[in-house]
Formats: sequence, structure tokens, C-alpha cells
Amino acid sequence: MPVYEYRCEDCGKKFSALVGMTAEPDDEKCPKCGSHNAKKLVSRFQRYRNEDDRIDEIADRLEASGDPDDPGEMRQLIREMGKAMDEDVSDEMEELFEADMAGDIPDDE
Repeated sequence: MPVYEYRCEDCGKKFSALVGMTAEPDDEKCPKCGSHNAKKLVSRFQRYRNEDDRIDEIADRLEASGDPDDPGEMRQLIREMGKAMDEDVSDEMEELFEADMAGDIPDDE
């Protein structure tokens, strides 16, 4: 079944809808305001990237920007790296980051 993207002409909300083959694709209702006044959009092409490609992209961004000074920036980067892995390990990575920030993880000297 195709997925179509729409923009509600009344409230401006962008939404996606999975449309059955026998359904009319223009009968979609906005999930925010309930209006049937939605315009079908041209969807962007998505390219599948494997885990290595996603992690390389994050590493390139980190290398270009240098080490984050703000712990919030680092936390966000850790979450992105965790989500970039095929098995989402963002929660575990954030726990390790929090433990490191609290000094609960000894330095390897």
C-alpha cells in the first residue's frame, strides 16, 4: 500500500497516510484539525543507509565541529549515535554518558 504525504490547507499540519489500493487517496483527514481540505505533496526520495553509513556521518559531523563543550550537545550526539545503530542502543549509551559525567566510571590509566 502506498504512503502519501499531505499538508492540511486549514491548519498547515503535514502528515502521512497509508492508503489502500481501493481507497481514494484524496479522502484523507487531517489528524490535527479533522479537515478534509488536504493537499497531496510530492514525497522526498529516501535512500537506505546501513549502520556504518549512519555512524560515519555522525563521526564526520563531530570531526568537523570539534569536541562539544556543552554536556547537552554531547548528550544529543550520544543519543543520535545510539539511534544510528541497527539495534537502538541510545538509552544504554546515554546511561553510560550520565555515569561518566557523575564520575561513576573509572578512567583507564
